[in-house]
Parts: sequence; structure tokens; C-alpha cells
Amino acid sequence: MKEVFCSSPWMHIRITPEGNYLPCRWGEIFHRESNHNMATTSMAEYMNSEPMKNLRKTILEGNENTLCQSCYKEDKLNKVSGRQKQLLKSAITLKEFEKSLCASPHFDRFQYSLEHDMQTQEMPVDFQIDLGNTCNSACITCAPEYSSRHAIEFFPKLNKLEPSLFPQVKSYNTWANDPQLVDKFVNEIANIPNVRYIHLLGGETLYLKAFYSLCDKLIQKGLAKNIILGTTTNCTIYTPELVDIIKEFKDVHLGLSVETMTDLNDYIRWPSKIDQVREHILKFKQLKQETDLNISLRITPSILSIYHIDTVFEFMLENNIVAESCNILEYPLCQRVELLPELLRKDIVNKIDKVIERWQLTPNSQTVLNRRNDAEISSVIKDIIFEYRFLLENYPNIDEVDKHRYDLVKYIRAFESLRANTVLDYLPEYEEFLRSYNY
Repeated sequence: MKEVFCSSPWMHIRITPEGNYLPCRWGEIFHRESNHNMATTSMAEYMNSEPMKNLRKTILEGNENTLCQSCYKEDKLNKVSGRQKQLLKSAITLKEFEKSLCASPHFDRFQYSLEHDMQTQEMPVDFQIDLGNTCNSACITCAPEYSSRHAIEFFPKLNKLEPSLFPQVKSYNTWANDPQLVDKFVNEIANIPNVRYIHLLGGETLYLKAFYSLCDKLIQKGLAKNIILGTTTNCTIYTPELVDIIKEFKDVHLGLSVETMTDLNDYIRWPSKIDQVREHILKFKQLKQETDLNISLRITPSILSIYHIDTVFEFMLENNIVAESCNILEYPLCQRVELLPELLRKDIVNKIDKVIERWQLTPNSQTVLNRRNDAEISSVIKDIIFEYRFLLENYPNIDEVDKHRYDLVKYIRAFESLRANTVLDYLPEYEEFLRSYNY
């Protein structure tokens, strides 16, 4: 069980932009389809649905399942996976798994499921909720489900250029735009004791009317004061409205999405401007000093962004800001870090080593799992830097490397034909590599 156990199915659910229930925020992206929608199914019903019972059964029998592959992968790469974060909420650690499992305050929940056909009496207290795809950006790593600019401006044209790499956009109705469903959700939340954490995502959350209206309803119901609110921004927007929200919730966790501190970030997170992004990050840092705001950088390394990840590390160290241990990019397949040629990978490791040497960093004796503790900021920063160094030296091989590299070139050239730019202006170090695959 140590290799697969996760307490998530006893306390957490995710709601997609369509209003579908899913078992996990970290689950594989292609597991979005669901027969359970919030319009027709209550949260209590979903917690004892067949998908949830089957997931508990697999976990309690000590078997792997396809939904959890990204966490298994991150565990093997010495990263703090989503699974480990959820276990921490149940006071379970991998280092002393058996002892901490038996002593967990949630042990009775797991035992109950074993004895009652994998059912649970518990309600979710931890949510990840997608509010829709409205977004002012069209990141090269993103998709129409999470970016309205992609859905309208890019993917219809990209589909005609490279249909195998850019599938047709599926249309759907966003649940958060339906006032009745929003009221239903808030009323269900009001009837759940001890809701701890609600993570709201977009699109660009700070650009979404649904974000502010849902926060207002939670405040009006008197629920906000007991809830930790999480959300993420692409740092192209700074809004003073956030101050009012921070005052009302128990705590607010704000993820700041950035891939590099160079203008390569503008190419990847088009059409952002890194100077503006940096300015807004520092404004959020100032807001943290004035309020109870908790901030962290959210980096999701791809084959393009990883080359300048050292600039993010320097920024973290200079400004005493941690980064989330986000999922390593899995999709699109052609942008996975594993596709890096060996020489480029060594270049990146050397650059990270220079950061380590310049700041005289040494590995922590023990990995910090609670990465939102202000007292641990310097230790968390070190953990993250050494995690990525280890990751680059220990990435597993993947199948069909050449095919995916050719796809990478097709992918970025398709975007560039619409945006009239070239990756080589931002990443000249990749010229030989990309030219060898027909760039």
C-alpha cells in the first residue's frame, strides 16, 4: 500500500468546467469524462458512486491505477507529489508509512470503507473547481478547455494545419455561468461540516466574473471565514478586488504562473510580457506582507521552458518566494522534458549547479512536505532546486522519442505561422536541435 495509498478519495473531489465530478485534481488529464454531473448528482451521491468506490478498492488492495500515474512518476523522481500532499492532510508520511497510517485521524474512515463495500460516510472537505476557460492568454502548452483564446482564435486554424496534433474543439456549457448551479453548489457546501479548502481555477481566474461571484456568495453565506481559498493567475492582471477577498476568507493561497524570468516566458505564455509579469509578482509579494496572502510561483516545466529554469530559481532566492511542486508537463506529449537531447540537459544541470554554487546551497536533511509554512521558505526553495536537478539527471526514457521531436517542431511551427514569431529569437541555444528535426 505504501507505493499507491492516497487519502484523497475520502476527502476530495474535482469539478470540471462542464460540471462533471472527478476523483482527483492531479489525475491524468484524459480522465475528464464522467457520468456524474453536478446538475444531476449531489456530492454525497458522487462520494459513493462506482468510480469512487472502485478507486478506494484499488488503493486499499495496494494496486496501481491509471488515474494516478502522474503522482507515481513524481514519487519516483523524488518530487513531492500530489499524493504526498494529500497524505500529509491525513498525517501520513511515506517515511513512516505503516506507523503513521495506523495513527492517522482518518484511519477509521479507511477501515469503514473496507467493511462496507468501499462506501464512505464522509463528505469532501477539499475541492478543486474549474470555473471555465475564459482567458486573456493562449499559452503554447495549453488547450481550449482552459483558454477561450485558444478555442476561438487558434485551435480551429491549428486543426486545419496539423489535425493529428490539434483535435477539434468540443463545445460545452460552463456550469459556473448557470446561477442555479452556483446556488446549488454553495448550498451543498453550506451543509458540509468542516470544509477546509476550495481551489478555484480557470481560464485566468482573476479575469473570470464567476470567480468573484462565487467568492461573494461564499462570503454572504458566512462560509468564507472558515475556508482556505486557493486560486492561480497568469500574472498579467493585478486587481485590488483581491484585497477584499483576502480579508473575508480564513486564508488565501495564490499561485503565480511563470515559466522563466526571461522573455522566453512571453513566447510560451503568449502574449504576456515578462516585465509586467515580474512587476505583478512583486506587487503580490507586497500584498502578502500587508495581509494574510500566501503566494508561490507555479512552474510547469516543458522542453522549452526548462532551459531557463535557473532564472526562476534565482528569482526565488532573491525575493524569498517559494514555488509549487507542480506536475511536470505531460501533455502535449511533444513538449515533455524527457525529449531533451543529452547535451542540452547537461547544459541545464550545469546552470543549476552554478545557482547552487553562487548561493552556497546544500540539500536539506529531510524534504519539507508542508510548503506553505512561511518559516520553511528557505528550506522549500532548496528542496525545489535540488528536486529539479535530480529530475534532469534521472528522467526515464520514453518511447518514440524521434517521432515526438518531429511533432514538437510541427507543433511550434503551426503556432508560429499564426503568431508570426520564432522560438529561436527566444531560445537560440535550441537551433541545432530543432533544425535537425526539420525546423
